[in-house]
Order: sequence, then C-alpha cells, then structure tokens
Amino acid sequence: MKKNVNLWIIFCSIFLFSIKWYYPFSNFDESIDVRIIFESTSDGYIYYPYLKALSNFNLNYSFDPSIENLGTISFPAGAFFLHLIFYLLIGSWSFVVLEFFFILIFLIIFYKIFRLLSFERTQSLSLSVTLFTIPIFLQVLDLNNLTYFAVISTDFFTLRFPRPMISNVFFFSFILFLIKFNRKKIFLKKNFIILGILSSLSFTSFYPHFIVEQISLLFFLVYKFKSQTIEKLKQNNPCIISYILSFVLVSAPLLINMYFIEPDFLERNGLANLDYVKKIILFKYHFLKLLKIEFLIIFIITIFLIILFNLKKSFKELKKLNIFFIIFYSSIVSPFAFILISHKYANHFYHFNNTIVICAFLLLFFSACSIIKTYLDKNFFSKFTNFLFIFLLITCLVANFFQTYKNYNKNNLTEENKSKRKEFNKVVNIINEMDLLNKHNNLSLLTFDNRFLVWSILNEIKYLKIVNGVIVPKKNEMIENDLINTFKYLKLSINDFEKFLENKKLSSWRYRNENVKNLFWMRYVANSLITFNDSKDFDKEIIEFINNSPPWLSQQLAIPNDEFRRLIKKFDFITTSNFSDPEIIIINKKNPILIKSNIDPNNYCKKFEGKFYDFYYNLNLNSNCSN
Repeated sequence: MKKNVNLWIIFCSIFLFSIKWYYPFSNFDESIDVRIIFESTSDGYIYYPYLKALSNFNLNYSFDPSIENLGTISFPAGAFFLHLIFYLLIGSWSFVVLEFFFILIFLIIFYKIFRLLSFERTQSLSLSVTLFTIPIFLQVLDLNNLTYFAVISTDFFTLRFPRPMISNVFFFSFILFLIKFNRKKIFLKKNFIILGILSSLSFTSFYPHFIVEQISLLFFLVYKFKSQTIEKLKQNNPCIISYILSFVLVSAPLLINMYFIEPDFLERNGLANLDYVKKIILFKYHFLKLLKIEFLIIFIITIFLIILFNLKKSFKELKKLNIFFIIFYSSIVSPFAFILISHKYANHFYHFNNTIVICAFLLLFFSACSIIKTYLDKNFFSKFTNFLFIFLLITCLVANFFQTYKNYNKNNLTEENKSKRKEFNKVVNIINEMDLLNKHNNLSLLTFDNRFLVWSILNEIKYLKIVNGVIVPKKNEMIENDLINTFKYLKLSINDFEKFLENKKLSSWRYRNENVKNLFWMRYVANSLITFNDSKDFDKEIIEFINNSPPWLSQQLAIPNDEFRRLIKKFDFITTSNFSDPEIIIINKKNPILIKSNIDPNNYCKKFEGKFYDFYYNLNLNSNCSN
C-alpha cells in the first residue's frame, strides 16, 4: 500500500462514489436529468437552475414572456465555477462526474494534512476515509440526532450540492495550506495568491468560512511572528497586494452581480438589516451559547490539550496541531466579528454555530488521532500499527457499503417513494413521446412541484406559470399575482387560498408552511429577532412561540395576520383576464389544496392519472385525447 498509495486513494474514491450511484442505476430506468434530481442529497437540486441560468448567461430570466428588466438572482458563485465548465461540456452528467471528483479531492486534502502531521501513508489514507465515513458511523451508532453530532452528520461533509460538498472542500483546502505555510517561509507571493484565491472561493460560496479563514490567517501570523507581525507585514507589502488582487479578481463575478441583484430576491433569501438593537441581541445570544455546559466542556478540553501539546516534551511533535487550535478559536470569534462590522445579515445565522462545531470536531479528531499514534509508536503495538489502520480502512469501506444500502432502501425504495418516482418518470416519458419539447419552443408549464420545476428548467421549458421564489428574480408582488392567478385559473376558492398559506406548526420546534417556503422562502421568517415588517400581529399562541424562538432560527416561517388580510383582499381584487392557458399542467395530488384543482376538460386532455401526479396537456397541442 505504501508504494501505491495514490492508486489506493483513487480506488477508495471510486468505491465510495460507486456505492452511492449503483443503487439508483440498478433500480430505476430514467434519464440523467431525473436521476440527478431524485438522487440529490437533501434539497441540493434546488440549486440546479442557477447553473442552468449561468450556462445560458442569463441571470434575470423571469420565465414569463411579459416580464423583463428584472434584477438578477444571486448565487454562491465560487461553488459553481467548476460545475459550469463541466455542465457546458457534458450537461447534467456533470453533477455525477463531479461528485467523484470532490470525493477524491476530500481524501487527497486530508491525506496530505495527515502526512504533514507525520502520519505514515497507510495511516493517512485510513484516517482520511474514516473522516469521510464519520456521518455513516454516527448513523450506525444512532448519534446523528444529538445536537452536535447532527451538525457533524449534515454539515461536515456530504455530497449535497453546493454546500457542504464544494464549500467545505475550499475550507479544508485553506486549512491544508495554512499547515503547509507553518512549515515553510510564508512570505512568498505565490503563497498569498493561493490564500487569496481560497479566501475568495469561500467568500463567494459560504461567507462564514471566509470570516473564520481571515481571522485564522491573522491569528496565525501573530502566532508565527509574535510582536514582529506588523513589521513583517510592512516589509512584505507585495505579498499583501498579491493577496488582495487575487481575492478581488476571483470574487469579481459575484461582486459585479451584487450590484444588479433584485432586492426582493435578496429578501426571500433572508437578507435583513442589522441595527444596533439586533446586534446587542445577537451578541448576548452567542455569548450565552458559549456558556452552555456542553460547549464549556469542549472548551476546557481544548485548553488542556493546547497546554499538553506545547509544554509536555513527550508531545513536542504535536505542536503542529496548533493550527487547529487557531482555527477553532477563530471560529468562536467569527460571529462576534461579523455582528460588529456588518450592517446586514442573512437569517441563516446558525451557520456560524455549525462552523464552530465543525472546527471543534476537526481539532478533537486530529488531537485524538495524534495522541493514539504517539502511544502506539512508543510501545509493543508499534509493529502492528499499519495492520490496525488497514483494518480501520476496511471497516470504513464496509460500513459505507452496508449503511448506504440500508439508507437507500429506507429512503428511496419504500413503496411510496418508488411509486412517486415511477410516476414522475411516466410523466416525463409522455412529454418525450409526444415530442413536446422539440415541437413547441415556447412551451408553458403550470405546476407547484419543485422537482418538475427543476426538471423543466433543465430541459429548456421557457415559461412557468408559477415558480419557486429562490429560482426566479421576480418581485414579491409578481409572485403573489402568479399565485392568485393560478388559484383562480384552477378554480380554487379564497378559503383554499387561506388554507394554502396558513401558519402551520411543522414540528415541536418551529412553524413552517412548505407552500409559503417554496414561494417566498425567508420573506416571512419569524423568530425572537425578526418577523415580517417587525410585526407582532399574530395569534396569541403563535406570537408566544415566536418570542421564545432563538434569534438564529431561520427555518421558522409565519405570516402576520395583517399580511394575511392584505393577501386575501388582493385575492378578491385580482382577475385572471390576462392569464393565458398553459400547454402543460402537472398537479401534485399529495397537496390537500391542489388536489381540488378543476381543469377544464374542453381545453385539456388528462393524459396520465396517478396516485401522486395528474398530467394534462392542452388540446391545442394535440386534439387527439387518448390515455
């Protein structure tokens, strides 16, 4: 293994990649567009339309022939560069191919980190695969629902596009290069160009990582040069300039796009003002989070470890781990730094907390591995160390195989999910058999189903009667009009409209109506820090729940009563006189409101009727109606 470690890294990557894709290819006969949508980790497929928009060089497309001159959509540009190139070359297969690539890069990064920390080749490979397998082990041990373990399970590294699959690879690359620079002369132009590029990629893909990286870089320079830090920076101005220029150059696409972004789109993505009062609330909340017993225990452990590694001679070699301490303490500082300097914030503030957990995990994992290695090297077990690590590697690969099989059967091969997916494919096959995509360049679709919306965009359906609020740069007023017009076209009542938007308690810890989320996303976020227009006009039970919600809870949505009244009044006022007949209608029958839709049989043919979907086409496309 020592001589062929590169081949072993490739083999492990192929294995981990293959066991993910073997099951969908062996169980479903479908196009690649459908496959990548259903095999997307979590809700990653919602980001696919951004890539499609980029490939068409059109970031302000409305999917409505009557609407032009909108602002653009925003997107995590840094996470899309590579996918854009591959998408232009091989289309939707790019999502599959690049999953393998990022698995490979993940293993290479951590292999190199372990090698820099003086681990043998076999050990480095085994521990890198172990890190990849951590979410699997947490599932096997039934720990993935516990608070901190849940964060590691979902946010450390999964194949969800683009985060954490891409954004976290940038972050891990930054850590790798920081460790490298700790061993070499840092003030070289190429070093700062690399750091500038990595910082930019993090800034344009996941800004909490960017903030941690900048604070870490500052702390690292102070750690390395102590009181001479400022003098060193003055002496090496060309390096600093190289860093700034490389950062600005790579960030330019996002920075330029920010100028043209549609403000309502930003609101739906959770951007809000951060005034003095809100700053104080967030400061207080984060400080109290740090005083929780779970975090204090972790913090005390890190203090003990840093003293142990830096003062105890037998652990002298472990001073290399100081970089992980720097990154961890930087992650603690990062939310306070952001609150202090920023006048706006995204409601996904919990990402800062999750980043702290990830950094703590990396520190503790590398510390534990290094201590165990030191112990093994100094006693009887030294002869068998590599065998133990080979056994660990095999265990990880086997665990991945069986848990992936178990997860796929549990989540994808249930009777309900299989039936839904097969019906989805039947509808797609009907569209293809009728050759609707080729025969009709200006095809319009009416559906509320997110998967069909994404599929239609990937397949160049140009007009959508209603569309997910984070896919399109439409103004909020336009989306409201689309919703009302669609409801009236489907002959749904005002009571149906109210039910469709009503505040629902999704679980014990949050209110959220998925219909509201799909259309308006975080416009109606509601927690102790913010509500829509800072309104307190909610039913008593709801406002009490909101006031007791943590200020970082962005996954909770609730529409104030005064906003409800406005929307209902608007429903009464609007007519559908300008609403043109869509060529295709797909009804998601699992929605208790939409199943009531009344489609005119004189204008439409019900080509498919299933348990989950009904598919209609306009008779203008084909007057021959046969099922």
